[in-house]
Amino acid sequence: MSVEESWDKIEQWIFRHAPDELALPGPCTPSRIQQLRDQLGVRLPEDVERSLLRHDGSGTTTIIPPGFTLLNTEEILKKRASWLRFAMTDDSNLSETDKPFIIPIAALSTNMLLVDTRTGKLGWWDIESPYSSAAQLPGATLSSVLDFVGNLLASPRPWIAILPGDEEWEATEAHPDLPRTLCWTEDELPAPQ
Repeated sequence: MSVEESWDKIEQWIFRHAPDELALPGPCTPSRIQQLRDQLGVRLPEDVERSLLRHDGSGTTTIIPPGFTLLNTEEILKKRASWLRFAMTDDSNLSETDKPFIIPIAALSTNMLLVDTRTGKLGWWDIESPYSSAAQLPGATLSSVLDFVGNLLASPRPWIAILPGDEEWEATEAHPDLPRTLCWTEDELPAPQ
């Protein structure tokens, strides 16, 4: 499924089930994408750029389980500065020559999803742990993750995302603190009897 088709499904779910969700940001312009390339010194993978051309980030909407928001072009630049500053110098998972090619595209608190611009593969990093290319995500690339989320939200209830490592996160519009918005909650399995 294309990035645009995935976004169609996500947008439809939000429209139907989460009417109090803040509006998703509008599209980024092609000229802003070019500026971002110039400022980063690398080109983002096509699926990341296509997502930005649909929505310049996701604002406060947590698109990717367990609760990642997609960064807009300005946030990508800011998070990249943090990434380059704080990425562990003794991180054996990543050489200094790799760092310029690794760009943050989504965040959850201090956790960041990063994309390797050479391969399009996603990785995971947070300020307290080293970079890992074995992210606990429902796909290896942004397009595959959006495809997973779009298909999940287009399916009948319950909308449960089973991530690698058997983590289960349920998409809900009935969270007591944030009703009528898209929330990912940890799905608790019933205790064995």
